[in-house]
Amino acid sequence: MPATIVETNSKKLKRKDIDPITLDIIENAMMNARYEMDAVVFRTAMSPGIREQNDMFPMIANLEGKMVVGQFGSFIHGFKEAYDGSIEEGDLFLTTDPYACNGAISHINDWLLLRPIFKDGRLIAYAAMFGHMTDVGGKVPGSLPTDAREIFEEGIRVPPLKIFKKDELQTDVLELILHNSRMPTWNRSDFNALVAAMRTAEKRVIEMAERFGDDEYYSALDELLARNKRAMAKLIKDTVPEKKQHFEDYICDDGLGMGPYRIKCAMWRDKGKVIFDFEGTDPQSISSINFYLNEEMFKMFCAAFT
Repeated sequence: MPATIVETNSKKLKRKDIDPITLDIIENAMMNARYEMDAVVFRTAMSPGIREQNDMFPMIANLEGKMVVGQFGSFIHGFKEAYDGSIEEGDLFLTTDPYACNGAISHINDWLLLRPIFKDGRLIAYAAMFGHMTDVGGKVPGSLPTDAREIFEEGIRVPPLKIFKKDELQTDVLELILHNSRMPTWNRSDFNALVAAMRTAEKRVIEMAERFGDDEYYSALDELLARNKRAMAKLIKDTVPEKKQHFEDYICDDGLGMGPYRIKCAMWRDKGKVIFDFEGTDPQSISSINFYLNEEMFKMFCAAFT
């Protein structure tokens, strides 16, 4: 069953017209909040993967779960469809399972956190952040076995669960997860950094809603998304031809001595939409080179590189 959103305030947010100056201010404030999330994680995490490689990705979405600022697209719609439970004020969710979030993370080293943001008893936004943990157990240090044939060989796989309930950390759950890591101190520090980023995003979103009004904030995010859609439609019309374009490339080896593997794709425009056809791509490997591509992430790639 889809997730149930529990709100103590049943008054619905209303769509209002937003003047261009207010929209510009909210847009820049959202972008600043997204970069502040990065800064918080960078300053408080312990592992070099996050501090030096910056292997963490933030997102702030509207109350429908559509990404407004961030990276890697939004997984929230798929999460709400798959999660059989309640979404309440004070919750913070954790998952490390790519198959539980439609591929929003690519392997179980990535800890994905989701925070529903409530104001005055109503859901007004979501914040999310994931970071690559150095080790989450499994058959080899670093949890990236190149000869793995199953996800279970990579380490502990955490389904979507409430790691915070009513803003109380579920300590026993966290300790169970950390107990399966070779680097529990690093992971604990990185986890706390991700949580701090969630709280930073929540604070900034509520500040914006208090300054401009809940309805105005809600409407501004809708308008920003509508503006992006109009811009993307123009990009598609101007840059993507109706005639099919073909591309193929190869992965030489899968780590088990087999390959090459072909990736083949055709792309064309049809009635304002971009169509991608991967027919002719080789079947998945028995090794660990397969990639579960999130649809929303793929849309983001198209927007970024069109």
